[in-house]
Amino acid sequence: MKVFSLIVSFSLIPLTLLASEPPLITSLSEDMNHAEELATQTNRNIDYQPFILSVWENQDLVSFGAHTLKDALMLVPGIDMMGDTTNNRTTVIRGSNPLAFGQTKLAIDGVVVNDRSFDSYSAYLDFPIELIQRIEVVRGAGSFIEGVNGYSGSINVITYAKDEGEPLNGVIFGSFGSDSSQQAGFWYTHRASNWKLSTDLFYQNNDATSPINVTDKYGNTGLASLKSHQVGFGLSYSYGDFSLKGRINKFTTGSAFGNLNALPNIDGEQSLPSWYLESAYSHKITDTLALNVKAGIMEDGWEEEARLLPAGTYLTVITFPDGFWAYLDFKTRLLYSNISTIYTGIKNHKITLGYSAKYEDMIDMSTVTTNRTGGSTLVDYTRLAPFIDAGSACRHSDDIYINDTLDISDQLAFSLYLGGTKASHIEFQPYARGALVYQPHRQHILKLMVGNNFRLPSLREMYVQNHPAKIGNPNLEPEHVTSYETQYLYKPTLDTTVGINLFYLQNKDQIAPDTTTKIYQNIGKRNISGLETEFRGSIGENDLFALSYSYIRGETFKGAETTDYLPYASSHMVKGAFSYALTPQLNAGVLGRYSSEKERRPNDSRKNSMESFAAVDLILGWEDSSGFYLQGALKNLTNAIYRYPSTPATYPDDYPISGRTFWIRSGWKF
Repeated sequence: MKVFSLIVSFSLIPLTLLASEPPLITSLSEDMNHAEELATQTNRNIDYQPFILSVWENQDLVSFGAHTLKDALMLVPGIDMMGDTTNNRTTVIRGSNPLAFGQTKLAIDGVVVNDRSFDSYSAYLDFPIELIQRIEVVRGAGSFIEGVNGYSGSINVITYAKDEGEPLNGVIFGSFGSDSSQQAGFWYTHRASNWKLSTDLFYQNNDATSPINVTDKYGNTGLASLKSHQVGFGLSYSYGDFSLKGRINKFTTGSAFGNLNALPNIDGEQSLPSWYLESAYSHKITDTLALNVKAGIMEDGWEEEARLLPAGTYLTVITFPDGFWAYLDFKTRLLYSNISTIYTGIKNHKITLGYSAKYEDMIDMSTVTTNRTGGSTLVDYTRLAPFIDAGSACRHSDDIYINDTLDISDQLAFSLYLGGTKASHIEFQPYARGALVYQPHRQHILKLMVGNNFRLPSLREMYVQNHPAKIGNPNLEPEHVTSYETQYLYKPTLDTTVGINLFYLQNKDQIAPDTTTKIYQNIGKRNISGLETEFRGSIGENDLFALSYSYIRGETFKGAETTDYLPYASSHMVKGAFSYALTPQLNAGVLGRYSSEKERRPNDSRKNSMESFAAVDLILGWEDSSGFYLQGALKNLTNAIYRYPSTPATYPDDYPISGRTFWIRSGWKF
């Protein structure tokens, strides 16, 4: 309650200080609705939204040396990156359950691409920056995307296929760099009077390994394979009120640090293939009533071919003279539909009412491994002892929601979002979110937000089996969060924003494997409080500057592991970037980031904390009036080792992911 009182007190200060400011020319509600219609095309529009929302345009991302979606996300305040033994990566916002997946949702042009198995989107984190027109990141429960609810946050990637006022017809690009990395691709849009067709295609490959040798729990030492190979293709078509979009993504990576906490063979691979197709119809029935309908299908999966234990491994009374080999795969399918109406016929209101239905199912699975009683022969365990209960791994869910934006006065607007979800084997889950946005003057904006949300357990958390490190639990309940947030924004110019926000989060029923039984359980509570400050804009006429600081503290309640800190989360993060136009064609930039040490769980017998991390990047780029560009970046100048934390009983040390790298890219915009 002390933290909540602090947030309320903080919220009241600007109200007193700014009471004498001139009123708005137009109502705030009109600005908010106009901003939503424009899909946050400019910084001026995004600031009106009832969220803690960060938006980055392609031009700024490129100036600061972002090469992939992951690079772009690491510029956002409060965001860190984590991964597991298989290098399955996930963004962590404000330290919320860092070792779990599904805490955030990733959408590409409004289509959520989290997979069915992990509830992860690791296969899309290397998405080329050249295909991205803008990213919109909500920190906190909820989402800027209708019908999408992120637990700790949500990310919407707007590609150039959406064609929001973009004068370009297309881009051809390519790059090379460290670890024999290569990338090539293009996007192109053809416009006619009443229809539009957009397409993109890209390929990338690298031979990355861990920057240093690692030692696994069995004493084996060597490099972990972090290589990746990716091919992606996207297509978008619109004709009048009708639209169709789809994407194919084939992502293959090394087996990293292994499924069984042992170094796999360097040639071991795992794949995360996916594709989706969505059709939509949007029609304005009257001046005050609009209808939106969409339906889609998505398939994704996971495949692995690797030696998970080295030759000669001896476990109790079992010996594997040629090692333990595994050939595992499964495929899932999602069918979904959504219908919503938007009504503006009541004065000062904009009301959205929607319903969505989803059906998730595991449609294929196979389990072939070395004989588990010892020896070298391969045995098909698909029916005898599969690694996941494919027959039970299905779920149907229905969601209904209503949202109303109310113009209370010319300076004050209120947004209320109510909804609920009923999923198979899980009780009805209600959620709500309320927000006040106060703008006494164009330069000052104050927000106060309260809400609650939940995360459904993933299919893997519920149904994985016959695994020595993780066992599913079909009786899992959803994770829950209640959030209190406030934000103050100051805009001295349209292109410059200074902001500070405070938050207090109450998380309960958090999902993690029990340290003894290895069974997934709802065994965690985590209270988190903190603040985030951010400056975005220009200092002079020819520069671009961004600086942010994030602080979190909290407590966890997990039986004997109760702590007065947040395990595996940095309390302090600083991110800064500066870009300067030396000439109209030549641009130079520098980027720095720092994250403080991460404390471990109380029952972890290793050293007390995971070391802090700091890195500096240098960027130099050139672009002429014809659209040809050339850019290079030296990443992590000091060669600091970036690591993901390892949990007890896995690896003796944390997972080294990257050191110093470089890349050079070029392309042509037309």
